[in-house]
Amino acid sequence: MAAADWEWRYPVELQDVPWDCAAASLTWCLNAYGHPITEAEVVAGLGQARISPTYGLLDASGAGIVSYLSELAIPAMNNPDATWTEIMDGAGHQPMLIGGRGWCHWTGVRMSSWTFGYTGTDVVLLANPAPGYAGVQQWLDPMQFEDLGPFSAVWFPA
Repeated sequence: MAAADWEWRYPVELQDVPWDCAAASLTWCLNAYGHPITEAEVVAGLGQARISPTYGLLDASGAGIVSYLSELAIPAMNNPDATWTEIMDGAGHQPMLIGGRGWCHWTGVRMSSWTFGYTGTDVVLLANPAPGYAGVQQWLDPMQFEDLGPFSAVWFPA
């Protein structure tokens, strides 16, 4: 999938409550993909077996998100141990969300500096549903990635 095949500039979906960052990030991904849906509908679709007000997303690997997306007939894959290089390579080519276990947070991924062909600074542009949480605004750099990981990733393949 190319950047022109989905709306990576779609406005960020800010999380409605402190525990639903994964649902807000997935809502952003789905809307950017052209599948209109609300955050409340995503929370309901994930259901109590996959998300809770006490713990947020119940499976840090992203497998529950992939399972939910399959129920929507949307192909998706997850990587429970995504590397910085894998995130940088995939960013911008399809909707993606990542979750840092040390961060205890999920965010949408828009683009990387590599996608633009810029290799002077490594940065991933985000659709972060809680800007400022743990010092991360709407971008992530390799040091933050290292400090807040390990990371899982979920993406919608072409």
